[in-house]
Amino acid sequence: MNELAQKDDFMHELAIAQQLIETACTALPDTGGAAVTALHVQLGALAGVSAEELRFGFGVVASATPLANARLEIEMVPAIVYCPHCATEYTVEPTAAFGCPVCHSMAVQVIQGKELLLKAIEIADEGQPAQAR
Repeated sequence: MNELAQKDDFMHELAIAQQLIETACTALPDTGGAAVTALHVQLGALAGVSAEELRFGFGVVASATPLANARLEIEMVPAIVYCPHCATEYTVEPTAAFGCPVCHSMAVQVIQGKELLLKAIEIADEGQPAQAR
């Protein structure tokens, strides 16, 4: 991959990290001074987002926010495909062909693996400081 393409990929994850932080800050309850310790995210195998670059981008963008010392916990979600022709559900790798392994139909539906979800905001117990990332 050339340098320009790598920069574009990182900018993509940086923008996603910024959106996650904005969403979390909007949803953040009054913590009464308790620190945010982690954001818990589900990331689908087909979401087109690099977990490593998202973590790095999160660290860059979060530094001037209430999430400055928070961890970004990423749960990877596998890609699951359903074949309506033979009613088979199966897991695929992002780089594999999606054709049904049973009937070889290409008319399949992705039912899981495209998600990027903010699942939870973890807050330290009152009076307990957040641990550094």
